Amino acid sequence: MLSKKCHKRLLKSTTHGLLLLTIATPLLVAALNTDNNQSMQINAGKLVIDEQQGTSIYSGTVTITQGSRIISGESITIFSKTDEITKIIIKGQPASFSQLNDKNETIKASGNEMIFYNGKDLLILKENAELQQKDNVFRSAEITYNTAKDVITAGNDDNAQDERVKITIHPNDESQTAE
Repeated sequence: MLSKKCHKRLLKSTTHGLLLLTIATPLLVAALNTDNNQSMQINAGKLVIDEQQGTSIYSGTVTITQGSRIISGESITIFSKTDEITKIIIKGQPASFSQLNDKNETIKASGNEMIFYNGKDLLILKENAELQQKDNVFRSAEITYNTAKDVITAGNDDNAQDERVKITIHPNDESQTAE
């Protein structure tokens, strides 16, 4: 039987995981509404909770699934203050996020590091960053995505060849006329 303190830590860790997915819901456009009502599975090699530092660290090839939402990386760190999540860091080679939106379109993001700032609605993709909405793909060394305003900022003022923004935009099916 779990001690009361151990049970509280496990419950708090599970709460962090649930909060992670609740926060991740608005990450990329209008997420599939039914995902929040689905059960969640977390698969990790190790979990370390540091209540004094306000961190929960999942490591060892972490996969979190809930409905169509899939988050994966080598490690996921959740930072919180007074039981509210402030920041989530997902690391991997690459770390990834995917989910269906309400139009049944897959939204994907990846990078060697992804940082989500709760309260600021910012998702920052670093190192080999890629954001895919529908068939359109944005690639850069770093991409910042404001999830509330649906604003994508990629690249920087440096003109280094490997730092350039690469975009693939496909025409809308609706804009093509039938013969």
